Amino acid sequence: MLGHALYKTGSFGFPLEYTNPSNFARWKRRFGIDDFQGIMTEIQQRRTSPNGVFGIKIHYPHIKQFGGFDNLVRLFPNAHYVLLSRKDVLKQAVSLSIARQTGVWISGQKPVNENPTYDFEHIDKCLRETILNNSSWRYTLAASGCNYIEMDFDHVRNNLFQSIEKIASFIGIEIESTEMPKEQATKKQSKYINKEWAMKFISDFNKADELLSNKGIGIAEKIKGKVKRLIQA
Repeated sequence: MLGHALYKTGSFGFPLEYTNPSNFARWKRRFGIDDFQGIMTEIQQRRTSPNGVFGIKIHYPHIKQFGGFDNLVRLFPNAHYVLLSRKDVLKQAVSLSIARQTGVWISGQKPVNENPTYDFEHIDKCLRETILNNSSWRYTLAASGCNYIEMDFDHVRNNLFQSIEKIASFIGIEIESTEMPKEQATKKQSKYINKEWAMKFISDFNKADELLSNKGIGIAEKIKGKVKRLIQA
């Protein structure tokens, strides 16, 4: 949603998931080269806006494609990072579970499976993964001294123009009001099934799970204990 909106202004490049493994494989075939740096150079030449701005959407696992965060920083020195996340991570996890089953990641895509099924374990995995990736970005950006801002998905969706202006101000560019998109380029995908699955997950969740228990020592302490015993051994 945000990437397509930024593209419509003509001032932010076209922030898409170029380093998503499946997408990157297509770029390899398109350019006929196998060098990561070479492929990224070709993409930048084609997707940089006239004002010199190149945008890219990167999920935390995509960092592996760069060979580590240090290589990402070397490729994009002095980059500005916009960390987009959702306060309601359960809704995000449910959406992720559905998308992985249907193959539909953005409105307009043809589903490979039109009948996704509720799976507590799958949503639980997506929830843990979402929280871990969000935390990993926050840690990595903060620890690396990167220039970044955080934005909430729902706020951006409901205040799109204001959000674009905030990003423009953050990276230091000016946008004319005539360049602002008149409407969102993508459509909301969530349906009644999303809310239904979220409520069912909450109902199925075992609140007595050891992960949340205050009895005895926590998981981190248990792990430290095991490491200590191994070292002593």
